[in-house]
Amino acid sequence: MILVTGATGLVGSHILFKLLEKGQQVRALYRAGSDLERIKRVFGYYSKTPEDLFNKIDWYEADILDPAELDGAFKNIQRVYHCAALISFDPKDKKQLYKTNVIGTQNVINYCIHHKVKKICYVSSIAALGDGVHQQLMDEETEWDENTQSAYSVTKYGAEKEVWRGAQEGLKVVIVNPGIIIGPGFWHTGSGALF
Repeated sequence: MILVTGATGLVGSHILFKLLEKGQQVRALYRAGSDLERIKRVFGYYSKTPEDLFNKIDWYEADILDPAELDGAFKNIQRVYHCAALISFDPKDKKQLYKTNVIGTQNVINYCIHHKVKKICYVSSIAALGDGVHQQLMDEETEWDENTQSAYSVTKYGAEKEVWRGAQEGLKVVIVNPGIIIGPGFWHTGSGALF
């Protein structure tokens, strides 16, 4: 079975759809108070039977910041798509960004290791890469200066360090660093609100 964190967000909901379309068994993490109807709306852009797809999901209520809630979500999971994150460039959100993006990812990685998950794909951000020094191309060896980055960038980079820790402990990992993400169903929130 595949677990998707951040399943009620733009990326998570689209990953859910693609996995279900391929016939995969999927468990989706959601927090109390999440609007699950918007998942059906996203599915409706791509399917004539969004309700049928939605009903195939094993929904699991948990917050990535609550380790006790997370344990059951990882039972019988082979792969994880970790999409849960807080996106904000407001300096007032620095503490919450750290909690959600770094501590939340730390919890997810710990449970992946504990439950012997085979592989995790972490959806990071281009922001985690920082700014290239002297306009040079960037790679894994590029210098990263925390003092010149936004709180969001720092926390996504910190979350990547947790994923790298998981790799050092034997977890197979993939990290993707998308730029601005837009798509059907989320026109008034996140990146979609910019347009």
